Order: sequence, then C-alpha cells, then structure tokens
Amino acid sequence: MASATNVVVVLGGNQSGKSTVGNGVVSRLVRREGPVYRRLRNPEGRRLKIWVSPQTLEKFKSNWEQRLLNEVFDGLEFRYVQSPHTVFTWEDEHGGGELWGKSQDQGFMSFESDVVDLIVFDEEPADPRLFTSATQRLATTNGIILFTFTPLRGMSWTHGTFLVPSKKLEYQVADRVWRRGNDITLIQMGMADNPESVAGGGVARVQNSVSMTEAEKATRLYGEYGYAEGLIFPTYSRLHVDIDDCPYIIDELPKGRPYSWILTADPNKRHGGLLTAIDHEGNRFYVSEHYAEDIPDRLHAKAYMAILKRAGLVDKMGQVVPTVGIYSDPGGAGSQAIINMSDCGIFAQPVKKDQGSVKASIELMRRAAWIDPMHRHPVTGVLGAPHAFFLRTLRSTWTLAGVDYTESRLMWELRQYRQKEGGAPDVPVKEKDDVTDCARYLELVRPYAPTPEDTTIRDQRARLDRGSRREHEEFDELAAKAMKPRRQEAEVW
Repeated sequence: MASATNVVVVLGGNQSGKSTVGNGVVSRLVRREGPVYRRLRNPEGRRLKIWVSPQTLEKFKSNWEQRLLNEVFDGLEFRYVQSPHTVFTWEDEHGGGELWGKSQDQGFMSFESDVVDLIVFDEEPADPRLFTSATQRLATTNGIILFTFTPLRGMSWTHGTFLVPSKKLEYQVADRVWRRGNDITLIQMGMADNPESVAGGGVARVQNSVSMTEAEKATRLYGEYGYAEGLIFPTYSRLHVDIDDCPYIIDELPKGRPYSWILTADPNKRHGGLLTAIDHEGNRFYVSEHYAEDIPDRLHAKAYMAILKRAGLVDKMGQVVPTVGIYSDPGGAGSQAIINMSDCGIFAQPVKKDQGSVKASIELMRRAAWIDPMHRHPVTGVLGAPHAFFLRTLRSTWTLAGVDYTESRLMWELRQYRQKEGGAPDVPVKEKDDVTDCARYLELVRPYAPTPEDTTIRDQRARLDRGSRREHEEFDELAAKAMKPRRQEAEVW
C-alpha cells in the first residue's frame, strides 16, 4: 500500500485475507496515518469520508460490521447508526470523519454527488459504471479506490481495465506485485498465503476437489482470472489472445483445405456479424467479426462487403460469390435490415428459429468446443483438439460505461456468456451476446462441410519418374482430344 496509486487492486483467492487488507487500510486512514492519508489534499482540519462497498448490505453486516466495531474503531470515540443509512461517525482534533456502508446493488446513481477520500469495493462490481462514478468522487481529494475481490466473474471488465495493462514485466516491483505509474497497483494473493486457510485444511480441500475444474481451482486458490460462476461455456473462460496455451486460438486460416463460407448477422441497435469457414472435417474457423452500434444498415452492409473482399469472396464485378451463405436474424428490426442490406449487395436469408432453437444451437456449440481426443488439430496436427477455432486477428472496438475496448467482441462475449438465474438449462442471459448470437445462428442454418478434393491420381503421378509421368500426361491429352466432338464441314447447296 506504500505506493498509494490512484487505484489499488487486490486479487485474491477465497479466504486469502483480501478483506483484512481493506480493513487495515481503512483503520489507518481513520487514525489519519499511512500512505493514503499522506497523499490526500489538505486533510488537516476537515472531515474525512470513507465508503465501504460490498455487493449487498447483508454482506456489509456479515463481513464488515464486526470488523469495524471491534478493530477499526477500537479505542476511538465513535457513533454508529443503521437507519436510515449505515454510517459510522467519529471525532478527533483534526475534524473527525464519516464511514458509510454503500452496497453495490444500490446502483451507480447512488455513487454520484459526493466528495470522498477512500472507496473500498469489497468484491468485484458487475457494473463498471460504479467505478467510473466513484472515480469522480475523488477528484478534489486525491483519494484512492481499493478493490479486494476474487475474480469469479471471469474475464470481465476489470480484466481488461486493470490486469492486462498492469501485469507486465516492466511494471513488476515485487513478487506478485505490479505498479503502473501513479495509476494502478496490482497485487495477487492466494488462499495458501493465509496460514489459517492452510491450517484449517481449506487449501487441501480445494486442491483435491474432483468437482472443481482447474480454472476454478486457480481462481479460488490464487485469484487468477479464468473462471466464472454459471458460465454456459466454461471451456471458453480463458478465451483470450493473451493466453499462449489456449487451444482455440490460431494465427491464420489453415491453407490447402476446402472451405464452406457462412456469414451470419444479428441486426439490431447493437449489430453483430460473423464470417465463418467450415472445412471438410467439420472444423469451424471464426475468421472475421463485425460489431457496431447506432449506424445505418448500409454501413453495416459496407463493412460486410469489406470483410468478404478480404477473404477473396467478392468477384471482379464487386458481387459476393454465390458459394457464400448469408443469413440474418429476422426478429425485431431484422426484417427491415435484410431489405436495407440487399440494396447494398448483401442478400441475406432469414434464420429459421423456433422455441427450442436457443438450446439446440448452444448444445451444438458446446460439442464443437469439446476437446475431442481422437481429432487432430488442423494446424499442429496434435491429437486431441476441438472443432472450433478463433483467429487471433478477430477484433472490434466499442465503449461500455466509459471504458474503451479493442479486442475480439466474440471472445469477450463468450467469456461471460452466463446461464439465466432460475431459468431452464441452456437459457442464457440475453445481454451482451450480439456476436455470440451469430455463432449460434451458424449452427441453426446447419451448413454442410465441403467434400474434400480427391488427389489420389495426382499424388500417384507425382511419385513417377519423369518419363513415365510424361506418358501419362500424353495419354490424358489424347483422351481429351478424343472426347471432343468432331466438327463437320457444312454442305454446299
């Protein structure tokens, strides 16, 4: 904590001591000491304000209330009221202060219009607007925001905002500690760092659990990203181009294979599109994606034409080659979008959907993601590979709640594609799934894998010596001439 950067992120496994760290930071600031207090602007003679923000008020009462009563304010004169708001107040010779319990489920608007010195987010906010709103509360005090959480939401917005730009060799200042200038300090700690968790057997139970995936163990033990509770595709939890050993990422489309090409679109206010190549083995190669918001259909069509042109699927006349299948969701504004895009050369057929199509398409995607032990990887040839692959070049740009993203929208969506709480199996939460829907539509149109080219004769001929090969070629020439119809001279009358 000596770095006292604008944001301090403590990623930890379960029972690793994350909340204890937050408790210590609050305790020192209440006593007007430590690096956080030293960086505050004009703290002498004014009241300090602290926010402690777990996910719910129940979490505040169960996890923070007793810590504050028995540890933070131990030996101090203070007053604690629980209604109408949860507030601790204390007095000292420099002006005293207030500590407010603010649950994240109050919404981002409750984090507006106040001046604060320290904000502690105990557990990861689902809504990134809480962070952007909280940042403005510190504008005049030079305070800090402290995050303490286990990343159980998968590679969410905090992964791209905090971990990716900070966890680099040039920023490492200690074992599992990174500092990026005055912006972010990132600390990773595990359950094994807590002697109580080791002595109580918690670490051993997680390590030996047969019901947890390796990704879940890494998250709960060491605070690593890569696991999310309720994911529909848990195998895609670490789907990111920065993961070197991800079996689904390839650099380019394998050469020398026949392909069927399918373009699927989900035309709504947030418009997603996906170009996929399918080879003779049933491998799905997600080649290019499109994501844009609030632009007319003609611009979406123009983007699709550019994608198809880069893939060599537009002829010299500027027309899409007839071997490309183009499909679009007709629901909502989709029917009009199909008509509008046809004016620009993108002729899409409507995707046929019914009551069970969502579950059916998810099941087919799950089969493609399965690591088949008898299937060879199309690039490395290693036995044991999936039938779904993502090109490393997949990329889109968008802004969500003030945070700019430049990465694959499809991968980003799949990493957090969750089961709807209380819903039937394979009923997803219908939000942030615009390009994922395009991957589902691919399964619904049931594309056929192309027939592989029979190269037996050509391969056998290539093994012949030069003279024998020439004899075969001459025979083919004679046979071709014999098959041509003879021209008859016209009779003269």
